[in-house]
Amino acid sequence: MGKLFKAGLKPYMKWVALLVLLLFVQAFCMLFLPNMMSMIIDNGVVTGDIGYITFTGMLMLLVAVGSSCASIGVGYIAAKVGVGFCSKTRERLFKHIDTFTLAEFDKVGAGSLTTRCTNDILQIQNFMILMLRLVVLAPIMCIGGVVLSLQKNQQLAVVVIICMPVILVFLLLVLRSAFPVFRSMQEKLDNVNRIIRENITGVRVVRAFTAEGREQQRFEEANADMTQASIRSQVKISTLMPMMMLIVNIGTVAVVWVGGTQISLGNMQVGDMMAIIQYLTLIMYALVITAAVFAMMPRASVCADRINEVLEIEPDIVAAQNPAQPETLSGAVEFRDVSLAYGDGQPAISHITFTANPGETTALIGATGSGKSSVISLIPRLRDVTEGSVSVDGVDVRDYDTDALRKRIGYVPQNSGLFSGTIRTNIAFGDEQMPMERVERAAKIAQADMFIQEKEKGYDDPISQGGTNVSGGQR
Repeated sequence: MGKLFKAGLKPYMKWVALLVLLLFVQAFCMLFLPNMMSMIIDNGVVTGDIGYITFTGMLMLLVAVGSSCASIGVGYIAAKVGVGFCSKTRERLFKHIDTFTLAEFDKVGAGSLTTRCTNDILQIQNFMILMLRLVVLAPIMCIGGVVLSLQKNQQLAVVVIICMPVILVFLLLVLRSAFPVFRSMQEKLDNVNRIIRENITGVRVVRAFTAEGREQQRFEEANADMTQASIRSQVKISTLMPMMMLIVNIGTVAVVWVGGTQISLGNMQVGDMMAIIQYLTLIMYALVITAAVFAMMPRASVCADRINEVLEIEPDIVAAQNPAQPETLSGAVEFRDVSLAYGDGQPAISHITFTANPGETTALIGATGSGKSSVISLIPRLRDVTEGSVSVDGVDVRDYDTDALRKRIGYVPQNSGLFSGTIRTNIAFGDEQMPMERVERAAKIAQADMFIQEKEKGYDDPISQGGTNVSGGQR
């Protein structure tokens, strides 16, 4: 998690510095209030000095307002930094995924990539906002509360000090057992998202084979696994707050008992005991909110690791040092002793050599799984050859600028893929500046112009995601 934060927080360091300053102001105000209350009780209430009570009460009000203003500022900056950091991380992740080859997409899985870009980053964002608000405040509250308690009464301060390590030890034990459970939960979530995605994109196939019952059972099993993992994680985390509050209450009882004895012996004043009780409450509050942060840490840490796993994947397709920038291509394609294997498996293509000359129609005929689509994917460099070379106009495709090469190749995959937008934006997907004449000509060549003209808005008629609002033939 530290690696991800280190890379993404640099642009926000000025905001973080201001946030730390406001946290110091908030902490000092909160620590000063119990001391002022002690002064009011001992010097005002006991002596009946109304003027002193009024004056000190007004000061307490000003300090409380200052603490509230600082807290509001901290909340704003924490949200700005947390949301901004996660927005940039999401953009960085999306941009990196966009460089993946088809093999790398298959390796991670579309469902898992979707989860990492959405849910995982959201978990980090929630954790980060809470952490920024409390990471500095909690230590100041703990240290300041102990120091001020020692100034008031050392015996009562010992009670406060004893409570702190007990809570910390319990906190560490719970977190240590929670990390593997949260990792398992995220993996189960990946599986649920994968099944949902498969059923949404393949709904026609599922219904055509009346496989709804089988798919429903498969989803219920995956959902039950995720539910059980979620329950296990929440059971572990849910023990934190009750145990910490139990320790706080025991500490408060101990302070009242020891403090009452000290007051009866004339060794301390009532106001000092009340102040120490408040310091104990503030210290326990700091530890409780620290526990809340650490309760979110296991899941956030797992999510950060999963994001780093994607960011650390090096794309198989590496850009050339001095890539060729073709203005035009005649279209001469040559395969020389080309082989292609998927991972460590058997080659899908073995030692293929052929030439497709400009102006000719070259067709590849073969049985299902013989590698026809794999051959075509090598020309725009959607994959790289395992052996041999593929050249266009006498230049190896690996020596071209990849974007420039792909812009000059018309690639029509066997599965139609439409994006949310309009008919026009989908036809002109490879060239946003494509003039309308070319859009219409492309539609006529595809024999799609007739049904497009029947649409209410013609080429500006909306297309839903995946083209679900048009028929299979129209797609």
